[in-house]
Amino acid sequence: MQAIPLTVETVTPLFLGGADPRGEPELRAASIRGALRFWLRALLGGVIGDSNLDALRQAEAAVFGSTDTGASPVVVRVLNLPKHSSVPFSALTGWNPSSKSYAQPGIAYLFFAARGTQNEPERKAIPAGSSFELELSLRAGVQDQDALLKAYAALWLLTHLSGLGARSRRGAGSLQVTQVHGNVPNPALPSLEIRASTPEQLQTELQEGLSRLRKSVGGSASVDCPSRFDVLHPRVCKIWVVDKEFSSWEEALDTIGQRMQQFRNRRAPDYQNVKNAVQGQPLMQSVKRAAFGLPIVFFFSSLYKQYIQQGMKKDQARTKATGTLEGSEHDRRASPLFIRVTRLANGKYVLVLTLFQAQLLEAGEKLKLKRQGPPTYVNAPDLSLIDDFIQEVRRNIGPCLEVMGW
Repeated sequence: MQAIPLTVETVTPLFLGGADPRGEPELRAASIRGALRFWLRALLGGVIGDSNLDALRQAEAAVFGSTDTGASPVVVRVLNLPKHSSVPFSALTGWNPSSKSYAQPGIAYLFFAARGTQNEPERKAIPAGSSFELELSLRAGVQDQDALLKAYAALWLLTHLSGLGARSRRGAGSLQVTQVHGNVPNPALPSLEIRASTPEQLQTELQEGLSRLRKSVGGSASVDCPSRFDVLHPRVCKIWVVDKEFSSWEEALDTIGQRMQQFRNRRAPDYQNVKNAVQGQPLMQSVKRAAFGLPIVFFFSSLYKQYIQQGMKKDQARTKATGTLEGSEHDRRASPLFIRVTRLANGKYVLVLTLFQAQLLEAGEKLKLKRQGPPTYVNAPDLSLIDDFIQEVRRNIGPCLEVMGW
């Protein structure tokens, strides 16, 4: 049985719930397998294309199994689990109860879904800097080296472009391989360890790694733009390394989190468009902010105060001042923009941004604003608002070095 033992470290806090998502975080092999499936599907989509879904499912099942084909030839094991105490959302964000403010508001904005509510306690995370052992191997009696190669490729993508667990597309759960203890299935594959010491070197490392991975699984296919799902192909996937080094992961995420919050807050024409619709008018134009993912809950404090002054009860006023934007057929759509923190070989931290230019919703599906009274519908937006945000990052954080030529 060939095995690849690895030491992995959490670069940013990891929100990974077990049976109770709000309980103590649990690092499980099943969660890692799920993330590896996503990245293998994206990689294979760039080789097979985004229209031949049957071929894609078969290629994915050949590595990670399915109910039709049986067990996966690849085994994922998590060993020597982190022993550090978990860290609650309030500690990660520097919440001050007396002033009702955050010391790191950008992190609070990116991790907002982990905050406590009236009905649920705050989430806890495995802290940054926690190490554990991960092993990829072939099941006993299996000699499928190609499956192990593809699992390795998916792990490279997971540990270079994204993260694991809740809020992973907003910088949480960034993982990094710190040591490989065995031999890789093919010496032509890129190293899992980050060797770059500057943003420019990381740009080159990502470009070379992506190119080698795509060649290892079969080259390139024709893909429509936008693609039907998240596809790792230069035509429908853009990757940037922000050319600014940070002294800590906290500084990196707080910086981009504050910038995103300022960019999206009360943004015209979405703000007035949705506010009018919450008061009973139809949505007059598409809500561009939906490009960052769904659902979006809009709460208008000015309307809430107005209704309270009119003598309305608090619960009724809150309901009337709130609208929830989602798809007419699907209430959730994950953000196409991944924010990741990578630790360079020199100990500094940088931001890596990955944008999948895929359909926001299925063909013909509309945005739906749920509000008091009947919902209102409008066409889904394109992804131009995210392009505007990348320009905002360029202007206010640092140049965005695009990873090209892969």
